[in-house]
Amino acid sequence: MPRIYSLLIIVTIALCFFSGKNRFVQEPWKAPVWTDSLYNPYNIEPLTLPQAQEVYNLHCIRCHGGQGQGYPLEHTAQEVPDFKQDWVRQQSDGALYWKIREGRGIMPGYKLKLSDEQLWQLVEYIRDLSKPFDQQKNPFKNLEE
Repeated sequence: MPRIYSLLIIVTIALCFFSGKNRFVQEPWKAPVWTDSLYNPYNIEPLTLPQAQEVYNLHCIRCHGGQGQGYPLEHTAQEVPDFKQDWVRQQSDGALYWKIREGRGIMPGYKLKLSDEQLWQLVEYIRDLSKPFDQQKNPFKNLEE
């Protein structure tokens, strides 16, 4: 009887690895189409980016890096994007807002931890980090983070 269970486990594992679709490859993360119609309802003020930097440093920097370059995570196949990549920069503000709010996989959603204004500030901060360092507008930017 134990041989049957062992065989069953081996067949199940083989099916996972050799099926037509690799279950260990991350699917692209696409926000719902309706998020493209979302716009930041808050004014961009002189403290928007510094305040967002504080929130980013508390919640985001350990995976996304000080300049949004993304760190490879050895314990997961989930990609941590570099904010300067075209596919990140081409997303709407609403899509970025939704992704930060909802989260996916190892990235937690922040809808219960951050205010709506903080979520939109993070979108502005990500937009700033997506620019070359010398073009970023945050007065407190720092390469060392």
